[in-house]
Amino acid sequence: MMPVRLRHSIPIVLITAAFASAPCPAQQLAGAAVTNERVVLASRAARAESAAADNSAGDVVRAEHRAEATAIRTRLEQGDFHAGDRITLWVSGEQSLSNTFTVRAGNVLEIPSLSEISLRGVLRSELRDVLLREISRYIKQPEIQVTTLVNITVLGAVGRPGFYTVAPDAPITDVLMSAGGPTANSDFARSRIMRDGAEVEGPVRLRRVLESNSTLDEIGIQSGDQIVIGEHQHRWQSTASVIGLFALILPTVLLFSRRH
Repeated sequence: MMPVRLRHSIPIVLITAAFASAPCPAQQLAGAAVTNERVVLASRAARAESAAADNSAGDVVRAEHRAEATAIRTRLEQGDFHAGDRITLWVSGEQSLSNTFTVRAGNVLEIPSLSEISLRGVLRSELRDVLLREISRYIKQPEIQVTTLVNITVLGAVGRPGFYTVAPDAPITDVLMSAGGPTANSDFARSRIMRDGAEVEGPVRLRRVLESNSTLDEIGIQSGDQIVIGEHQHRWQSTASVIGLFALILPTVLLFSRRH
């Protein structure tokens, strides 16, 4: 699947005091420069926080805005990279540095001949600057290219369920189509996104991101996450389930009644 690049507009905004926090080591490595994406995200978080404080809105709407603001603030603090992400690096004239590397636990990147690189707090749009700064410590004026991929699973009512390695800026609908697309039996009211056995996005939120065609990064999907597309449960399936359950418990009920 061809990666789809995000196109962000650049509003003229000021970075709020709430955003001004001490930079992590990776941000210091990048020269502490504020990227356009970081400014946009900080502005979105501020708007969501303002909407969450609006007493005229319903409780559900306010809760959604609070969750959105928290997710954005967490992303700004912790960065976009997680264990399992894959980073493809090409350095002109340096075969030992030109390879695909996997982010390790603790959001650490290990590249041969280089010092261990912390990616905590680094957005994907900032990765090239971080790697360029690090590689420049050993190579004069290096020429590099960088791409990133995440490993996810698409399960349920899709044509080709399985594991997929995709660009994080790919729209979620592109990911689903790569997995064969929804089947005739798909039920998005039963769909969800799972992480480590827990639900991180329910049916309502997932339907909205599908309607807006959000990217994996915008949704906050990480390597190892599962996109589970639900299936319609037909009446005959429900009846069969009840009959099957009754067949399992009937012997136990009969045995219990005979003893008494």
